Amino acid sequence: MRKKYIYVILSKTLTRPAKIICKYTGGKYSHASISLDKDLNEMYSFARFKYHTPLVSGFTKETINSLSLGRADDVKIKVFRIPVTERQYNKLEKQINYFKRNSKKYMYNLFGLIFYPMGIEFNIKNTYICTEFVSKCLASLGIQEKKLMRNRITPDQLLEILIKYEYYSGTLANYCKTLNHEAESLDFFEKENFLVVIGKTITQITKLIYRKIV
Repeated sequence: MRKKYIYVILSKTLTRPAKIICKYTGGKYSHASISLDKDLNEMYSFARFKYHTPLVSGFTKETINSLSLGRADDVKIKVFRIPVTERQYNKLEKQINYFKRNSKKYMYNLFGLIFYPMGIEFNIKNTYICTEFVSKCLASLGIQEKKLMRNRITPDQLLEILIKYEYYSGTLANYCKTLNHEAESLDFFEKENFLVVIGKTITQITKLIYRKIV
């Protein structure tokens, strides 16, 4: 079968949670994404939906602006290009399409993130953190299966596993200079009413607690 490629992007994002993760894990990177193309037009992860509602998060199609919070010059990334068969590529594409169709079913594991630096797993049904999502996508394709099946995997552990596939290392802005990246909507940065933000945040946390106890 003809070889194709998928891409894993590790980044040191500029959010407060990212800084906390790096501080407590001693790692260089804080976030992981997976892309079906090198131009990052089909890049996915579990992350915030909007800039001003950081706790309202889940499965999302990421963009360069959402990944960098509009500051691509300051975001350090590592890109891994992983060769796959056409069958593996199609399988990943189907998985991502499944998450798209069922995005309301899946949530970001906020509590998992809180306990993450402490080395404690906090599993909730149908929730993921970014590294868990990426590692399980890769494991489902048969890539480093045993090492990738751990729930609590750090971005720097992903780096160690995927190091032989390294494709680029540097800033996101410099990587973007070589891309044929589609024009992005700036909806990610739109502000919402403060009460709406509070309401969405409370709803998100309440749903997570309910899923944990039922």
